[in-house]
Amino acid sequence: MKVFKASLLILRRRAAQVTVYFSMFTAMFIIIASFYSDQVTTDFSAVRPSFTVINRDQDTPLTDGLLEFLRERGTEQVFPDEKKQLQDATFYHATEYILIIPEGFDESVWSGSPLSLEAVSVPGTGKSYYLDSLANQYWNFVNVYHKADPSLDRAAVSQMALEALSTEASVEMVRFSESQPVSELYESYSRVQSYILMVLTLLCVSSITMSFRRPDLHMRNLCAPITTRQKNLGLFLYCALVGFAVWLLTSAVGFFVSLPTLQGTDGRLIALLFLNSFLYTLTALSIAMLLNYFISNPNTQNAIANFLGLALSFLGGAFVPLEFLSEGLRAVSRFTPVYWYSEAVSDICRLTVLNKETMAPVWRSFAMELAFATAILCLALAVGKSKNKAEKSFGSTRTEIEM
Repeated sequence: MKVFKASLLILRRRAAQVTVYFSMFTAMFIIIASFYSDQVTTDFSAVRPSFTVINRDQDTPLTDGLLEFLRERGTEQVFPDEKKQLQDATFYHATEYILIIPEGFDESVWSGSPLSLEAVSVPGTGKSYYLDSLANQYWNFVNVYHKADPSLDRAAVSQMALEALSTEASVEMVRFSESQPVSELYESYSRVQSYILMVLTLLCVSSITMSFRRPDLHMRNLCAPITTRQKNLGLFLYCALVGFAVWLLTSAVGFFVSLPTLQGTDGRLIALLFLNSFLYTLTALSIAMLLNYFISNPNTQNAIANFLGLALSFLGGAFVPLEFLSEGLRAVSRFTPVYWYSEAVSDICRLTVLNKETMAPVWRSFAMELAFATAILCLALAVGKSKNKAEKSFGSTRTEIEM
């Protein structure tokens, strides 16, 4: 237990470095969650986009009916018929949609050969398409009723079109899952959690191994009344405790911050996400045990931890969804543990029913994570055995006095 206690003492002296990473990650997620909670609502309400109608024709019952129809479903913004002001209004999103009725449009509709309407909208917004669809619906009904009964006047046609458009269908919301799905906030956190797990685990493990691999301390331990098995057992217990603590802390932060969005979510889905992150922690521990043989100073430690964490996260789909990666990158990412971690997160969050068929992809991803952890651990043990037997294991390594 002496090695275990010494490891905890060294970690306590270097706790500031680990605390900074954990605090920054936690603060960033809390800020993101605060913005997210303001945008998400479980209630449904119709969108009322802003619009502007520039009528260069005379006011008639048909154009008045269009304005009445659009005002019921949007918010009218009035601007003068000046090109510069209309351009500024769309650029600054003061209005989402501008409909220009040309001169002589009313007579052209009544004669059966309508002129084209000019529409200006903010590019790439769904609100502009929605308003354009509403305007087209109104004029289509006007055209249909006028052709069906040419004896009707403009006011009657407009009224009949508005009555037809006011008809609403009843909507019944059906949930096919037994519970609420996992929220997007918690799913996003579960993906990004792989990065902080890798960085914190690597920092905690390498901080101890750097100290124990100092040449003077290493040679002193060889003379100490403690066997290699006892030393390795102490280091193993330390790594197990650190891995469990890092996993528990990061999982608890994500769960409690996301708790308001997890109301009604099946607890089994959350438990599967916890299990998935725990399995990845085992992989992170294996990678840390392998890389600690190549880390000799704090500068190398930080560089390797950040580079490896970012590279695996980007390549494995933690930061960038796998759907956005090219086929070549996706083929390469299959050889990384983060890929299977992200696949498991996606499969779990899409579950609506838990049975043998739906759980098969999840178990496959879990098995791949365990396979990575086992393979990397075996490689770490082989490298460690070779390093310990090599003469250069007593060579030049950065030395420092622990304060």
